[in-house]
Amino acid sequence: VCVCVLQTAVSLPGVLLHVLADTLGSVGVIISSLLIRAYDWMIADPICSIFMAVLIFASTIPLLRTSLHILMQRTPQGQEEAIDALLQK
Repeated sequence: VCVCVLQTAVSLPGVLLHVLADTLGSVGVIISSLLIRAYDWMIADPICSIFMAVLIFASTIPLLRTSLHILMQRTPQGQEEAIDALLQK
């Protein structure tokens, strides 16, 4: 039961981040192509790409932190008090 809950707790945010990254990439391409077409700003494409990369990287940090805690076999947050109470009995 614990393994299924942990897999769901990590995989669902990962799926959400993947879908958001794809959506953000599509929106970035549309915005940069509109700027290039309307104003002939060739710099719009790399600026949008860098902006998207920074947003995607920043949003994956919590997911990476959670995955690292699981790999390091850390006690899940919120269960430390319950474990301490059981050990005191």
